[in-house]
Amino acid sequence: MKKIAVGLVTLSLIMSAPSYALFGLGEKDSDSVSKLSSQISDSAQNSSELVNSLKDQLGVSSTQAAGGAGALLALASNKLPATSGAELDGLSSQLGGLLNTAKSASSSLDSMAAVKSAFEKLGLDSAMVDQYAPIVLEYLNKEGASSGLMDSLTSLWK
Repeated sequence: MKKIAVGLVTLSLIMSAPSYALFGLGEKDSDSVSKLSSQISDSAQNSSELVNSLKDQLGVSSTQAAGGAGALLALASNKLPATSGAELDGLSSQLGGLLNTAKSASSSLDSMAAVKSAFEKLGLDSAMVDQYAPIVLEYLNKEGASSGLMDSLTSLWK
């Protein structure tokens, strides 16, 4: 009987906790996303072609363009196998600053839910991930990404 009571109390605590607390998206992560967006905006000048493309096509600020692209790239660096990650790292010296900043600033971006949360914290609608991904993919394709990497990223960023 005690096991059932403890189980019910635990289940009720889990069910009543805010989703951001369960998925690590609380204040600590908010600080991490703020730090990520400021670091990414600083490195945006190193990836101006991609950032300008996002700004022009989506009408977002430089910080939002760099932050959104950085969130997608952080997810890719956290989830891609080592060989694909190495290919992504070597694609472009312009992308390097943005990718390195994204990788170092946020290991918590390990799911699309976390990426969407990062978009919201940048003042973007989470649905804009679907608009960012094709532009980033187009840029990477232009930089010479292999079809294997492009397929992996397309699947990852769905």
